[in-house]
Amino acid sequence: MARAYSKTTLVDAVGRLRPGMRVLLPPGCGEPVALVGEICRQSERLSDLTLLGGIHLGDYPFARPEHSALRTATWHMSPQLEDARARGRVEFVPMRYFDVVSEFAQGGAWAPDCVLVHTAPPDARGYLSLGVAVGVTLPAARRAPLVIAQVNPAMPRALGNAFLHASQIDLRVDVDEPLLQYPPAVVGETERRIAAHVAALVPDGATVQVGVGAIPQAVLEALSGHRDLALHSLLVDASVSLVESGVVTCAAKTLHRGRMDIAEAMGTRRLFDFLHENPRVNMESSAFVHDPETVARLDGFVAINSGLEVDLTGQVTAESLGPRQVAGIGGQFDFVLGASRSRRGAAIIALPSTGRKGAVSRIVPRLGAGANVTSPRFLADWVVTEHGAARLRGQGARGRTEALIAVADPRFREGLARDATS
Repeated sequence: MARAYSKTTLVDAVGRLRPGMRVLLPPGCGEPVALVGEICRQSERLSDLTLLGGIHLGDYPFARPEHSALRTATWHMSPQLEDARARGRVEFVPMRYFDVVSEFAQGGAWAPDCVLVHTAPPDARGYLSLGVAVGVTLPAARRAPLVIAQVNPAMPRALGNAFLHASQIDLRVDVDEPLLQYPPAVVGETERRIAAHVAALVPDGATVQVGVGAIPQAVLEALSGHRDLALHSLLVDASVSLVESGVVTCAAKTLHRGRMDIAEAMGTRRLFDFLHENPRVNMESSAFVHDPETVARLDGFVAINSGLEVDLTGQVTAESLGPRQVAGIGGQFDFVLGASRSRRGAAIIALPSTGRKGAVSRIVPRLGAGANVTSPRFLADWVVTEHGAARLRGQGARGRTEALIAVADPRFREGLARDATS
C-alpha cells in the first residue's frame, strides 16, 4: 500500500513520534541532524523514546542530561555515551553488522517503530537515494511502520540498491544543510610503518576492506603502487585518490566486476562529490555487503581491521578495554569469517604494538579480565604491528606465540616470553 509522502515541517514530522517508540537513525555522515535536533527539542514529551543507531559523528545531543527522557540503544559504543549509560539511558547491543540488518528491522528483536532516512531529492520518477548511508537504514526503512525522510540537496545521489520510492515514505521534510563530515585522520610514523607491512600482504587484483581511523587511512595511502584493486563496504576520502590514480579498477573481481559494492561512505565533500551519480559505486544493503557468503565469492578478499589487544593465542578484542565497552563488533567478524572462505583471501588485524603512549603492550599473554573477544583464535590469520607481520593461520600454539612476540615492542618481548611459559 502506497504511503502519503506528505511534505511537512520538522515540528510536525517529529510530532508523529510517541513516547516509548523505537526510532532508527542513519549512521555516520548520513545522520539527519535537523530531525535529531527536533527530537531533542521535543524530548520532554517523548518519554522513553529509544534512538537506535551505530557510529555517529555529531556530538550525541540526545545523550545530554537535559534530554534524559530519551533512551539510546546502540551496536557501537562511544565515549560520548558514557555519561548517559551511567544514568541508565544507554543499552549496548553486542551484535555483528550482518545481524544488525535483520534484528533492527521489522520482525527483529529491535524492530523500529519509525525509521528516519536522509536522502537526496527525488528524481523524475520519484526515487530518492539514501546517499552515504544505505547498509542498515535501507532494509529497515522498506519494512518500517513509519518512515520520515529528511530530503537534502547536499546529499549525493548514490546509485545501486540505494533507493526508496516516494510511495514508501510517509513524511518528507526539506532541509538544505551540509552533511556531517568525517575528515581524513592524522597519520603518524607508527601508522605508516604498520601500513607498509600491511600493503606488502595485499596482492594486485585484491578486493580490500578497511575501516575508519589513522591506520586504515595509512593503509590506503600505502596501496598507491598496487594495480587493479577493488574496495568493499566502506569509502573514505583516501578511496577517491586510489580510484583517480587508477589503482582501484575492480577489473579483477570475481563478483560484480568493474564496480565497488559499498554500504556506507564517510568523508568530506570531496567524497560526496565523487559518489554523486557514480556508476562505479554500487551502494548496497549490509545484508549483501556484510554477508560472509558474499565475501567468500570474492577471490583474493583482504579484510584489514584494527584491534585494541591481541593475546598470544590469536584472540582479538577490538571493542573493549577489560569489561568496559568502548566500541562495537562492527563488521570485523563478518569480514574475517568471509576472508577465511575466500580463495587466496586474507584477514589482517593491524594495530600499534603499544598503548598509553608506549606504557603497555597491546600484544598480551591473555586478554584483560572481562574483555570481549571480537575475532576468535580459530579465525586468526595475520597480525601486523609497526615491527612486522605475524602469520598465525595454520600455526600451533607455540608457533603463534613466537610469531606474535616477534612483532611486539622489543621492550615487552622478554616478559611476554616469560608469561607464555609460566
